[in-house]
Amino acid sequence: MRKPALLLPLLPVVTLAARAAGEVDIAAEEAAVRQVDHDIVVAGNAHDIEGLLECVADDARMLPPNAPPVVGKDAIRDVAAAMLSPEFEVRHDLDEVVVSRGGDLAYVSYSYELTFTGPEGTPVTETGKDISIYKKDASGSWKLAIDMWSSNEPAAIQGGEG
Repeated sequence: MRKPALLLPLLPVVTLAARAAGEVDIAAEEAAVRQVDHDIVVAGNAHDIEGLLECVADDARMLPPNAPPVVGKDAIRDVAAAMLSPEFEVRHDLDEVVVSRGGDLAYVSYSYELTFTGPEGTPVTETGKDISIYKKDASGSWKLAIDMWSSNEPAAIQGGEG
């Protein structure tokens, strides 16, 4: 019974060493998430679909307003190709970047201004807000996992009066 008691004085040292080995540099991870988010905006504004997809997880989900979810890189590629018209340009201001204590998940929220080609073929500018979730892939790189946005404009009522 005395042998385990001999280990008790070592417990705080072992605990501190384990914590130090597994500590996440939240500030560095936040900077990495900000960089990937920036890279997505740059790729979109450059109409660089493949560059944009490099920042996206294989199983990513886009949740556009008034439309069904878009799941996976192939489906996202199709949506990006349709969205990235010559007029496409997005500007956004990050409101918040939060990284999990484990350093493998993060979310960003921001407001945006987006210009794109509207239904009549003319440029349309929309302002709105977005929340995006990022996760680390097997290589340790941050990738966009879920993106959900909505316009600040009131939604058009579907189906007429009633």
